[in-house]
Amino acid sequence: MSTIPLAALLLATGLAVGVATSRGAAAAGPATRTAPSIVGAPIVAQRLTALPGTWSGSGTISLHYQWYRCDGGVAHCTSVHGATGPSYQLVAADTGHTIALTVSASDAAGTTSAYANAVGPVAKAASPLVSVVQPVATGTVKTGLTVQVTDGAWNRKPTTVTYAWQRCNANGRLCTAISGATANMYIVTSADEGHALAALVTGVSGSTTVAALSTVATPAPGAGTTTTTTTTKSTTTTAAGPGPTNSAAPTISGTPAQGAKLTSTAGTWVGSGTITYHYQWYRCDTSGAHCSSIHGATGATYTLVGSDVAKTIALTVAATDSKGTTSAYASLLGPVGQAEATLLATDQPTITGTGKAGQVLTATTGTWSGSPTSYNYAWQRCNANGRICAPIANATSATYTATSSDTGHKLLVIVQAVAGDSTAEALSRSVLVG
Repeated sequence: MSTIPLAALLLATGLAVGVATSRGAAAAGPATRTAPSIVGAPIVAQRLTALPGTWSGSGTISLHYQWYRCDGGVAHCTSVHGATGPSYQLVAADTGHTIALTVSASDAAGTTSAYANAVGPVAKAASPLVSVVQPVATGTVKTGLTVQVTDGAWNRKPTTVTYAWQRCNANGRLCTAISGATANMYIVTSADEGHALAALVTGVSGSTTVAALSTVATPAPGAGTTTTTTTTKSTTTTAAGPGPTNSAAPTISGTPAQGAKLTSTAGTWVGSGTITYHYQWYRCDTSGAHCSSIHGATGATYTLVGSDVAKTIALTVAATDSKGTTSAYASLLGPVGQAEATLLATDQPTITGTGKAGQVLTATTGTWSGSPTSYNYAWQRCNANGRICAPIANATSATYTATSSDTGHKLLVIVQAVAGDSTAEALSRSVLVG
């Protein structure tokens, strides 16, 4: 691990105190259309994945990643030696630290950097309370407006939750506590103009106290930030690295019951030359977290076994072309039923509607054996890969209106079928809210 002098780090990454820089691109390289982000639970031994954001530039755009280990205020950071890929597995040295990510995009005109929201502090692997979905700060940082923060999601419900708002630079770094700002809502003042705001959400369960840094609410356009306009012909990339681009996600089909064979499709990809595919199946809990790769399950089909009962099944497809490898993720399937179960989802529920804030989404029931007489619904908010899902409060009908808190997340529905005294659940296919 290399340690960078703080002054040099701040200059190199645009984090200097008192300098409000744009989260978008500088004129010399590609322009950022959507910022990078990090998905994954900040727990030792878990893997974080970078979503590079969307860029436009001149010709081919190449991406470079650098992960950082920072203090709680995302100020004193050290680059993690060798952590220059689109994913990073957390180690014991990360415990108690926040993790930051810089994505640098290069095209024919130059190189531009953009910054993901930091995650953490990182919890020990054996911690009884962990944040599994990052809290989200919403609202625009403009004097007189209100920003608010969600609680995120936890592996168990905290008995109490507290909040501490922080004022950061425009890239969500160099954060300092705002005196007296300890509610889940905060009214922006003139001192906040040109800054991003984040909240430290702290959960308490018994004798365990764990904090989670939220995403940031960003400055209003023109509020001390810079805006770049380019007139060159541009192309757009959303690939998570130098490999193929995925335009339709992989899928899983089949009945989630012990002994049944599941079949996948690789999805739709565009790349350079011949594209080859590698499959990896995973066994997860019912929220799509705590996933373990299934040894030897690396083909396009997988036959469910006894160890899969009551679990959900996930699939990652890695596509490789002459330039590199990119991964995409199928919707979760399950929970898996026992071989003798009579009430099973034989066709996975789906969600219809447009994945946009303010739009109404509708869950189908799917198709079931056992002739259900009624259905119950529980909407879930997941990370952008459709994993690590948490229930959305009071979202228990067949329809749900997406909110700004859902933006950047995938939504799914747990459909519970009722037939006499029997009940069974099935996760729907997920939909991304953009």
